[in-house]
Parts: sequence; C-alpha cells; structure tokens
Amino acid sequence: MQELGKTDLKLLAELEIDSRQTLSKLARKLNTSQQFISYRIQSLEKRGIIGGYYTLIDIAKLGYTSYRTMITLSHFDDKIYREIISYLMKHSNVLWLVECGGRWDMIVNFMAKNIIRYNEILLGFRNKFPKQIQNYDVLTTVEAAHFGRDYFTQRVRKAGKMPYFGREFKILSLDKTDLKILNAVSENARISSVEIARKIEISPNTVILRVKEMKKSGIIQSFKPLIHLEYTPYSSYKALIKFHNIVQNKEMELINYLITNVNIVGIIKLIGLWDFEIEFEVENKDHMIQITRNIRDKFKDVIKEFEVLPLFHEYRYNFFPRDLLHTTSS
Repeated sequence: MQELGKTDLKLLAELEIDSRQTLSKLARKLNTSQQFISYRIQSLEKRGIIGGYYTLIDIAKLGYTSYRTMITLSHFDDKIYREIISYLMKHSNVLWLVECGGRWDMIVNFMAKNIIRYNEILLGFRNKFPKQIQNYDVLTTVEAAHFGRDYFTQRVRKAGKMPYFGREFKILSLDKTDLKILNAVSENARISSVEIARKIEISPNTVILRVKEMKKSGIIQSFKPLIHLEYTPYSSYKALIKFHNIVQNKEMELINYLITNVNIVGIIKLIGLWDFEIEFEVENKDHMIQITRNIRDKFKDVIKEFEVLPLFHEYRYNFFPRDLLHTTSS
C-alpha cells in the first residue's frame, strides 16, 4: 500500500473524468507545468497504481450484452492460475476480469450478441480448463451506471442525471474505420489521434471527428484510468442484492440514496441469482461495514438477500468486443 498525496488524488480525479485530456489541459487545471504532470503520471504508472487506460463503451449500442460469470475454481496452482488469466486476458470477448473473495474466486464479464454465442464462449472456456472450473453462476447485465471516484477530491455528491448505459437497446451502425478506432482507444484511452491515424492509415482529423461523433451518439461514454487500488489506501467491494416486493419508486429511492455517497462508484441492474449490484471503495473495513449496514437498514423492507465480495485485483477492462472486427463487412 502506498500513500497518495493531494496532487496525485487531484490528478487521478481528472483522469477519472477524462483520461484523454492533454498534458497542457491537465496542467492548467492543476495549476502546474506539463513536465510535472507527465512526471506524476509516469510515477503512478511505475508504482502500479495506474495499470492502463480504457474506454467506457456502451456495448448495447453495438448489439452486445454483458454476461457476468462468477467462477469458483478448484485443482489449480499458481501455474494453472496464470494460464487461466492469460487465456482470459487474450480473449476477444472478455470485458472485465477481476480476482475476488467470498464464495467465488474470480468474476469474468463476457460480451456476446446473444445467449447462444455466450454459451459457445463459456463452453470453450470450460473445455480449456475442465478440472479447474468447479462451479459458476451467471448474471445478465440489464443496465449500469458508473459514477467515478469522486471520493478522491470530494466529500459529498449531489444527485443528478444518471450516467446510465445499456438502457436504450438501439443498435447503431459503425463502419470498419469506427471499429478500428474503438479498438485502439479501448486498449489505450490516452493513445494520440496521430498514433491511431498512423496505425489504421487515415488522417488525424478523421480520428478526432469520428471520436467526437461516437461520443455524441453515446457509444463512447468516457475515458478512464485502470486503477489498481491494492497499491493505494483504498479497497474495492461489491454488494449483491436480491429484492422482494420492490416497486419502481422504491428502486429510484435506493438509487438516489446511493448516488449521493461519494464512495459508491457504480451500480448495475441484473437478471439472475441477484437483482442489483453496488460497487463501492473505502479506506478501511469499518467504513465498509458502515456503508453496508446503512443500506441494509434503510431498505430492509425490500432487501431479501445481501452479500458483500471483496475485489482484490482487476486484470482487465476492455469494453470493445474484438470479434466485431472480423464480422463487419462494411
């Protein structure tokens, strides 16, 4: 665990807002020099706190659904575990990969256009590691909201417009140039337009225009840093909730309550074993207990089951399903 100074926290907060901000823009906001900002970013990367930069893409607009697969492993050692991680890291349809505690060992979000394709993906994974995958549970993501890490610099957060994605099931048509740009920024949200242009052999102005249009259409939601919290004073948790007798106005009451807490970084509506998921980050176990007890007590009339999972290490965040590059003919 490494301490984070005020400058680092302010810088991380700005990168949370938009990781594609230029060094000059970041320097102006933090009232310092570009050289200093460059040095601090490199330092955060070398310390392992920043593990990369990803693009938050509304995969529903690409015709994809996220299938959260909670996996329990058995009969594995460090070598086999590394093989499993390597396989998933290279997979074209893995959105998120994290090591967790509780009854499961890892969580994998697979992206697929339908349940048949997801079953094929899952079957391929199970056939690759038949002895190691002891059990799994599947949750389908209906919609999600990512609030970001306002707790880096704020103590309160006002309720406002929900930054939902996945809510409107309207598939947009993208050509191969758009898809190649999405692929590039999904792997590195801070990659320059010049470098993208060189890679896919178009002009930088075309890249800038295409990115702007994809942001306007809602396909690109934001650009984020992949922060490894285990190297900071903070820890990450997920709370899984099963409701009973909940109605829409009560659900909105819960959401409005959650959004005002700066330590709540995201919520997800699910179909499956659980109905709702809260992701939150805290400095200590006591704070974690306080948050979960407050939620359970305030909404005890609609919460049937409640389970908390610690998240240990996020290996991957990539919201672009790379199999699209091989299936689009336009």
